[in-house]
Amino acid sequence: MGNKFGGKVMKSGNPIGKMTGLCMIGIIFFTISCNSNSRLEHTLEQAGERRAELEKVLSHYESDSLKKQAAEFLISNLVGNVAYDTTLLYKYRPVLLHYDSLKKVEKSLHINAKDSLNKEWRKILQYNDPRIDIYSRLVSDLSIVSADYLIENIDLAFQSWERCLYKDSIPFNIFLKYVLPYRRNNGYVVEKWRNYFISRYEDYMLQYSSPHELVDSLLEQFNDYQVEWSDISTYPYVCLQDYHLSKMSRCPARCWFNSMLLSALGVPCTIDFVPAWGNRNSSHEWNAIVVNGKTYPFEATGGRGKWKAGKVYNNVWVDEYWMKSRLPKVFRYSYETMIQGPSSGKGCNAANTPVFFRNTKYEDVSDAYFVTSDIHIPIKKGIKLKGVEYAYLCVFNEDVWKPVFWGEVGISDVSFCKMGRDMVYLPVFYKDGKSIPFNDPFILQADGSILFLKADAQRTESVALKRKYYARPDIGFWCEWNKGAQFEISQDRAFHQSQIVFTVPECESRPNVWQLDTSVKCRYIRYVFPEDKDVLAELSFYGKSEGKEQLQRLTGVPFSSDESRMKTLSKLFDNDILTFADLNPYLSEKDSIGWVGVDFGKEVEVSALGVCPRNDKNNVIQGMAYELFYWGGSWISLGKKMATDYLLNYDNVPSNALLLLKCTTEGKENRIFTWEDNKQRWW
Repeated sequence: MGNKFGGKVMKSGNPIGKMTGLCMIGIIFFTISCNSNSRLEHTLEQAGERRAELEKVLSHYESDSLKKQAAEFLISNLVGNVAYDTTLLYKYRPVLLHYDSLKKVEKSLHINAKDSLNKEWRKILQYNDPRIDIYSRLVSDLSIVSADYLIENIDLAFQSWERCLYKDSIPFNIFLKYVLPYRRNNGYVVEKWRNYFISRYEDYMLQYSSPHELVDSLLEQFNDYQVEWSDISTYPYVCLQDYHLSKMSRCPARCWFNSMLLSALGVPCTIDFVPAWGNRNSSHEWNAIVVNGKTYPFEATGGRGKWKAGKVYNNVWVDEYWMKSRLPKVFRYSYETMIQGPSSGKGCNAANTPVFFRNTKYEDVSDAYFVTSDIHIPIKKGIKLKGVEYAYLCVFNEDVWKPVFWGEVGISDVSFCKMGRDMVYLPVFYKDGKSIPFNDPFILQADGSILFLKADAQRTESVALKRKYYARPDIGFWCEWNKGAQFEISQDRAFHQSQIVFTVPECESRPNVWQLDTSVKCRYIRYVFPEDKDVLAELSFYGKSEGKEQLQRLTGVPFSSDESRMKTLSKLFDNDILTFADLNPYLSEKDSIGWVGVDFGKEVEVSALGVCPRNDKNNVIQGMAYELFYWGGSWISLGKKMATDYLLNYDNVPSNALLLLKCTTEGKENRIFTWEDNKQRWW
């Protein structure tokens, strides 16, 4: 059984290993010589009864030396390439078929339709698990790739390369690595994607003499293919047919799609990624073209700002919206087998090697993005482990120390090459699946120098903490958007006669309450958004109760001039500062200013007004519990506290310490910091 792209639906007998995520890569250990002839012979031996199938490809190009080199490259690097088994995809596909049918009726789906699809997808996941059905069932390319497929792939790749108007900018070695391979990264099924893209877009090759212009034009054809973070975007996209049905995914699938599209037309297109950000949570993937020996990264989603990635990822740039991005390493998915470090099999085993570094299909391209440092980290006395030849540098990401690169263990230190600067690392050994620090965390500073963070419990200081996670730039924007908003009161619902009682000044990313100089009486009150600003999290109103000193919250019925807005506006009164009202989809050219009113049902006395901007709830929030830690070989608690205000004060905090504040009430975003110049410095 196949599909229109020529992909194969495969059954897996003995899966190579259980995959735990969409981006995990097949793990295969082998030790062979770096000599290309030895590697070719090794692959042919591994092919077993399918050896003759691969030898057909070599014989086919006996009289064409260049294409024979290409065939040898593809076959030599076949070992380690795997595809997910698609046998059980039928259990998940109904949600895509439903989505496709809805799109045929309505091009731009209403949010209610997506909510329905997400609910359908969650129901499917109640009874099925892609990690078991798809990602843990792997098939080696050696067992399925045919001679005809490889020959067709080689011929089409050469055809596109030779027709490319800037072929002179793409030397043969770059062609081999980034144009020729039929596989862009592990997991995706083997399909005839070159035929598909060439038949539709080959004319573009002859229209643009600049590869950048070609990229711009091609990606514009797919601007309706969106990167989304809805539930349905976690569908296991492993073949083109499903991706075309959905036209929505997360970054890895879009990167895979772009790399096939561009490589089919002769453009060396790669998938590059940071395994874990050095200054915030998560990881990221993007595309790059390689022309004249230089790497030009772009965001997979396209758009005007896509080429800005070259600046954003240089470990120096601080962007007003993209923020400060710090990358410890940049890797590139590789078709070519890279025998390096732990994957060489030298002196290590799976239990002593983090999962990612057991594979051989990645290339370190960090120095194509930023200035790097080769560093040597001393091993503290008594910590060195027998039989461990590699150690790792970790960054703090999603509440754990994640390994981002390996280094060879020497007599008294460990050497790490090409590391990104301006971030905190923790050096560890990895033994029996556990990380064991062999020195203190350190800052690899912007100038390349190293500053160890050894907590000094003899010299302590007091700290006043406002947040548990750094503030993204958009949080500042959301606060600014409230400045100038007005509260108006009236005795009539239509506000024919109204009085402005307060204009919102600068506010913080948390609930803000302002007491009026003089209390006012009204039945109706409304919040008028500043012009062209339309996002807010919470509104509140307060009055004085007889005999009570504290303000009491007033309740009423919200309303607006347009009742279609009320579903989103009701979020302003749900006592959840993470939900927010966004009026932008509801505003028309005639109604560029939005407002929301409250009917108290009778005349009341209003003494204070409250506004909470859209936010991430990572500020210290009154009434929530927190715990502060410092690093001293592990995370050591400095005590739990209930926030009585929007500031937490701690005394007796060790100086020169790496700190971490967690909310024990709720939430999962936490970030390490140091205390410098009486404020938090985030790392």
